[in-house]
Amino acid sequence: MCLALASTSFFTGCRSLDRFDTTPPAAYCGGIVGGSQLESGFIQTGAPPSLELALTLDTSSLTTRPGSLTSNDAASGFCSPSPLFDTAPLRAIPEILHDALSQIDLGPGHEHTFFAWVDSTCQGTMLAVVSLLTNGDVEVRLLKPGPDLPDDGKSDPSKAAGFALFYLQRHATGCGF
Repeated sequence: MCLALASTSFFTGCRSLDRFDTTPPAAYCGGIVGGSQLESGFIQTGAPPSLELALTLDTSSLTTRPGSLTSNDAASGFCSPSPLFDTAPLRAIPEILHDALSQIDLGPGHEHTFFAWVDSTCQGTMLAVVSLLTNGDVEVRLLKPGPDLPDDGKSDPSKAAGFALFYLQRHATGCGF
């Protein structure tokens, strides 16, 4: 009897990640975090950040293609008239799955974090760090490499290295872009 009770409490204490799955038209939606202090290769220097992401997720594919990203910046972004991300697939990084990095803990409230590559429409490949939060929301961190050449202050800001953090919440009807 004690064994049965112990195993029941063990299984009910575990939370399945499939609660984060989206089926169309549902998506996780949200904007860049950091207010006007965040100036990177993701937004024009000095401009108020307005970049928003839509994220779809399939947690049964975390080791292959866990989802996709779409952005709302087609009219005024670096890739205009295309958005920065246009249903860009997230591509898992299998090598990380066997490394200690796959066990990264970003602190309280972070239930699971995974790494993926994502190709932008015109800015190349970026690293996405996706954190599934215990409250049901998602954080996406995007890291964009810069050029190999030193910055001479005259370079195109769209070519600069960048970092951006997005806080996304689930919307049953999608993000509207």
